Amino acid sequence: MFSDGMYVFIYIENKKLWREDMKECEVLAVIPARSGSKSVVDKNIRLINGKPMIAYSIEHALKAPGIDRVIVSTDSEKYAEIARKYGAEVPFIRPAEYATDTALDLDVFRHALSYLKENEKYMPDIVVQLRPTYPIRKIQDIENMIQYLKEHPEADSVRCIAPAKEIPYKMWFMDEKNILSPIMKDVPECYNMPRQQLPKVYYQNACIDVFRTTVVTEKNSMTGDVIAGYQMDENYDIDTEEDFLKAAEKLKADLEKL
Repeated sequence: MFSDGMYVFIYIENKKLWREDMKECEVLAVIPARSGSKSVVDKNIRLINGKPMIAYSIEHALKAPGIDRVIVSTDSEKYAEIARKYGAEVPFIRPAEYATDTALDLDVFRHALSYLKENEKYMPDIVVQLRPTYPIRKIQDIENMIQYLKEHPEADSVRCIAPAKEIPYKMWFMDEKNILSPIMKDVPECYNMPRQQLPKVYYQNACIDVFRTTVVTEKNSMTGDVIAGYQMDENYDIDTEEDFLKAAEKLKADLEKL
């Protein structure tokens, strides 16, 4: 465990945590999929190995024993039709103000949870966010993260992480006069130290986020104060054409192994 100001991070080893005998709370999976994309056009529904991108995340959620309900939050009727075809619920069409380039995840999830509470009297205990731009995931990773939160009431959320290739201890701010100042100041002259002597750091890869509903509804946050980190082996986020081709090749190779 380590801390950074008001936040506390807990590192979790990538091990099997799920137990079938522990399913005592309601778990909702939400797949946020707004229409349009600047980097890869309509990437959320673009076909990858014969299926729309979003279909993979829906299938991941439906295959996870720890998830009780799967919904898609989208601003598009077209996307909603595709989501329903692959087994997800689409109980609402997301308002346009929550579907812009600058809309926050918090706004999207506040809207979804408020709608479900007001219109269905439904309120889950735990929410799993599966972004549709990740067509490759391990179901066991989803299960492990859910189970960790169930077994650790002190944690507000679990985020998937991976070791950072570029470390902040050797990064800088530069002002208008080209004068540098280090980003990290907790280790004196860390930028002059061997990489091996510096603290190990991780980046959040955003493939899976698991959090308590109250983090959104009461703490007005997507993470809360105590954030656990779950290390993943692979990361296939689609943000560019190169990413798309890489993921397509991986999916094709996996199918050929079956």
